[in-house]
Amino acid sequence: MTAAQHTEDFIAPFSLDNSPVRGRIARLAAGALDPILHRHDYPRPVAMLLGEALTLTALVGSLLKTDGRLVIQAQGEGPVSLLVAEHIDGGLRGYARLTEGAAEKLAGAHRMSPSELLGAGSLVLTLDLGEHTRPFQGVVALEGATLAECAESYFRTSEQTDTGIRLAVGEVINGAAPSQWRAGGILMQRLASDQARGDTEEDWNRASILFGTVTDEELIDPALPADRLLYRLFHEEGARMGDAAPLDDRCSCNEERLTAVMKRFPKSEIEELIEPDGNLHARCQFCAREYLIDPAKVGA
Repeated sequence: MTAAQHTEDFIAPFSLDNSPVRGRIARLAAGALDPILHRHDYPRPVAMLLGEALTLTALVGSLLKTDGRLVIQAQGEGPVSLLVAEHIDGGLRGYARLTEGAAEKLAGAHRMSPSELLGAGSLVLTLDLGEHTRPFQGVVALEGATLAECAESYFRTSEQTDTGIRLAVGEVINGAAPSQWRAGGILMQRLASDQARGDTEEDWNRASILFGTVTDEELIDPALPADRLLYRLFHEEGARMGDAAPLDDRCSCNEERLTAVMKRFPKSEIEELIEPDGNLHARCQFCAREYLIDPAKVGA
């Protein structure tokens, strides 16, 4: 699958011939974003923030040189008490928890800043490489006007890498058909100066000015392929887009993992949760899948 052939639900690398820049571009639509946001019927500003978090997770996750689970999470005391987005090998899942009455308060609202929705708090990036390894965590305050600004601050302070990020989420309305959520994002980073490149600051500043002209409409426009968008932004810099990798809506929940967690609960607590049909009922917060579990499997 090449970038030119794949225009929806993908992540692809790009580079500029005439500037010390590398990056990623992502498009999320019917396969990777729309089902996640429609599954819980979030208020519009919450859906937009979660869509941005999912896009950011795909962009950052694709930069990793090792397999693992990347989690972007924020907790606060605002209308949204928890925001989680995960990326594992092209699979995305996300969830936002609202406080009581928040849905009614946010009805009719449009885009809101992370701090307005989450309250004062931090954005936590966690890379989990699996068992027997210690997760890596990075933390940045939710002080930017957008999630992209918060992420830029993280790379600037924690990774000490000049980084530009743009994220956009919106709905496509097509007559009587159900609306479709779409998202787009670009992440670009400055390559360090060396003997071959020399000082890269001036070239980076020029590329940043061009990058700053991209609009939300361009990022999510289904009629504007990603390779054409990169050409529109950076044609003077010689933009090159690599092969695309697919993204999809993929939850990692399963009954085996759920029963393993339940086995840690006291037997008395488990028995109180048994329903009249004799089973334990569990529901995944991410994908809304329902599980019926035999209490004997968890020692009750």
